[in-house]
Amino acid sequence: MNIRQYADHERSVRPRRTLASSSLVLIVVLSWTASSHAQGDQRRQSSDPKIPTLEALPHNPLPRGKFMDWCGQNDKLILEIDQKAEIYSEGVKASPLSFPLRSTLRCDDAGQKMAFVDEESGYVSEVDIAGGMVTRTLATYDKENTQGIAFSPDLKNVASSKPLALGPSALSLNVIALRGAEWRDINFVHWSRDSSRLFGVSAPEGKGNHGVVEIVSAQRRRLGSGALPAGFLFRDGWFADSQSLYLYLVRARDEFGSGVIFKCAIEKWKCDQIADNVLGASAGGNGMLAMVRAVGRYSNDGETETFPPSYLAEIRNGASQVVARQTFKSVERRSFGIAVAPSGMKAILTWWERAGPKCPPDERATGSCHAGIEIDLQGRSK
Repeated sequence: MNIRQYADHERSVRPRRTLASSSLVLIVVLSWTASSHAQGDQRRQSSDPKIPTLEALPHNPLPRGKFMDWCGQNDKLILEIDQKAEIYSEGVKASPLSFPLRSTLRCDDAGQKMAFVDEESGYVSEVDIAGGMVTRTLATYDKENTQGIAFSPDLKNVASSKPLALGPSALSLNVIALRGAEWRDINFVHWSRDSSRLFGVSAPEGKGNHGVVEIVSAQRRRLGSGALPAGFLFRDGWFADSQSLYLYLVRARDEFGSGVIFKCAIEKWKCDQIADNVLGASAGGNGMLAMVRAVGRYSNDGETETFPPSYLAEIRNGASQVVARQTFKSVERRSFGIAVAPSGMKAILTWWERAGPKCPPDERATGSCHAGIEIDLQGRSK
């Protein structure tokens, strides 16, 4: 994860990365009516009583700070605390180290080691998370080159659009160079959970905003390729399984508005829309998909945002069955984000509100109190 792009990740209302290069303008928050958290968030059960609400599942409040990303398959958390990135597990700090926000952090599957890409120094290091020490230098690079470096979950492979000078103890690291015609102007790379393949989105020369998805194996063998659906720009995406992708896209005519989710078959490249009015999404586990969707009118032109009357947060399993769903009024909470863990066994739901037990007075005045819960998706509903 690129920590510098954290705000785009955890605040679903902010514009995501797209192939169109646009500078984000500070969102002017429209006034919204406050309602006491103590008076309840009026949880609404879905029309199917067998589907639990998110808050009916076992859950715990997040530690102080803001959720940024998951760390490994054992579901450690990366949180922003005091303008630094820190790692927590079960509510307790799991590493004595803190990391600058201008960095990329990739934990290994076990959550014991981390690849730390320091954008301030141009060094890529391996870190012992619990021990709080750098164990070796993996590579160096020209820090003026702003393109990304993406490690696989097992930390044995790295995809990079910039030249890397490997350290003496990291010569066995498999480097996939994202250069050449098929990777022109790539703006996103995502690995599969088993580290066997990756995909990226490029903008072929002379094609304008017509993005192309390229899927390759860790051995650099091309597995598939296909154009984004016509009229859409790329925001985010994940492997649903070894044969398909989830793509979170936005209409080119409404670049900052709500988006849509497509599921695309890799082999013959066919994309089907499976959700619309999406304000934020994530995927994890065996194809689990989590979304926050607008209920009612929502608009965002990059400067001014109109919140929808309600938000619908839901989690679907790999068979597209809804496993949890809940609707929230925007007068009570707003700007929801949702993130499924790599293991698929937990999820993080975050939001912004006016009232909260740990909310400072100045943040209450602007409605910028950040809150969230960690949900156990394996537990029984209350």
